[in-house]
Amino acid sequence: MHNPAWRTYRYAGRRLERKVADEETAQQIIAALEQESIKYETYFKLIIATGMRRGECCGLKWSDIDFKERTIHVQRNVVKVTGEEIFTKDPKTTAGDRYVYFSPEMESLLKEYRHECDYQTESYENRKLTEDDYVFRRNGYQLPMTPSTFTWRFKLILKKHGLPEQLNVHSLRHSNASLLIANGADVATVAGLLGHSQPSTTLDIYTHAFDKNKKTASQAMQSSLEI
Repeated sequence: MHNPAWRTYRYAGRRLERKVADEETAQQIIAALEQESIKYETYFKLIIATGMRRGECCGLKWSDIDFKERTIHVQRNVVKVTGEEIFTKDPKTTAGDRYVYFSPEMESLLKEYRHECDYQTESYENRKLTEDDYVFRRNGYQLPMTPSTFTWRFKLILKKHGLPEQLNVHSLRHSNASLLIANGADVATVAGLLGHSQPSTTLDIYTHAFDKNKKTASQAMQSSLEI
């Protein structure tokens, strides 16, 4: 007899390998993005820099960005179900409502993109851009862009620039986490930045990266002691 809930089952066994862009590939992606429109450059660089999910990035409003503190308040997620209108919802866990941080370089790009949005809004909508506007919104509407739009665009960018086409937008989130771990961030810090409800979730997902870090730290300690 067919069980309609079969898709919810979680099977034990070999974990699927996560699609992650290593540091060299991430740098190549960043270079490729600098040849794209500023909207797509900003969106994808934000995910690389902060580890936000696709829908979280689509759900950002200008009021969520604090340029003085260089922080972003992640507090909503954009969802698009086939055949239904796009909508936003709160993060599924309290940990999802969080702050992430960006560099001076990312600040410059965000401000440049804000100027472009100001110009577009005044020129084509005859109004001022407001803090309540979505950072990535549909032209002519006060609605966020659909996450799948960025999924499709990212595939085009990878193909255009001869980059690994097995990667996807979520790969950029994994790359952010892997780079944080490689730079010595502990599991609680990584969990907090990614919005995981439990550090054990982070540890489960990125066990290999943490194990590699432990090996490197252990070898460095032994070298310092000349063992």
